[in-house]
Amino acid sequence: MAYPYGSGYIDADGLPRPNTPSGRFSNYKIQSDFIATMLGLEEAPPAHARAAEKTCDPSGMTFAYGGSGVFDSTSNDVPILAKQVETFKKMVKDMTITKKQLSRSVALVAFSGNDYASTGVIGLSNPKDINAYIGKVTKEIAANVEQLQKIGVKKVLVNNLHPIGCTPSQTRTNNYTACDIFGNLGASIHNSNLKQVMEAEKNVHIIDLYTAFTNIVDHAPGKGSELSKQFKRKMSPCCESLNSKGYCGEQGESSGLLYNVCDKSNNFFYWDDMHPTHAGWEAVMKQLERPLREFIDQD
Repeated sequence: MAYPYGSGYIDADGLPRPNTPSGRFSNYKIQSDFIATMLGLEEAPPAHARAAEKTCDPSGMTFAYGGSGVFDSTSNDVPILAKQVETFKKMVKDMTITKKQLSRSVALVAFSGNDYASTGVIGLSNPKDINAYIGKVTKEIAANVEQLQKIGVKKVLVNNLHPIGCTPSQTRTNNYTACDIFGNLGASIHNSNLKQVMEAEKNVHIIDLYTAFTNIVDHAPGKGSELSKQFKRKMSPCCESLNSKGYCGEQGESSGLLYNVCDKSNNFFYWDDMHPTHAGWEAVMKQLERPLREFIDQD
């Protein structure tokens, strides 16, 4: 990801590196970095796409791709979930990833709703079609989790779906003042389905992003957590396109910037139209740290 993504990046010596491509949809750290810290690492493992062939960093590997989904991706060049798991399986088979690494492995399956965005399924189809499609997506997530366990992963973390109706892409039309109830209903149906298909799985922990996000951006009046009070802007993005169909980081023909970046990202929960700021993710993961640590530490 190019500037302004990664604009809050700080190197190992504590020095700011604002023009360093971080590969993250945020201004600095994201969920996987905070989980990595819980595991004793400095940041999330490096991306497979940028690694030399038949190598695996001692800290692990990131197989995720921006724009990927379970069945649908935003581009033909982006591998879907099953393809990512297949790549991981090949690396175990040819021993690029060792049995020793697998013996203490933790995998994160992070699904952020691209399947629903690309098909326009949530809020646009009739309820039966929505339920059937969501059921198909959650069953495929469960099948891939089972595959990871068969390969030898000891513990699997699975994100549920955050309240996508509260993202700036959905709240822009009402000047970032209210969440879209249909988007959040779709996310709730997905999460209910996911819980059902995962119930029988051992050594699997569902990360409740929906509740952690809602506690900050869409809580009942007077009921907000202490963490929510730091965000003066809960639904508007820090990096905002000048055009409703544009995007953060977009440049015009003469290299003019077609977006604005806020001065204080710590006051904003969302970085761009879909993804939290570093401060946003930090507030989310603070809520989730205790159950996550308990799951990771249990035998």
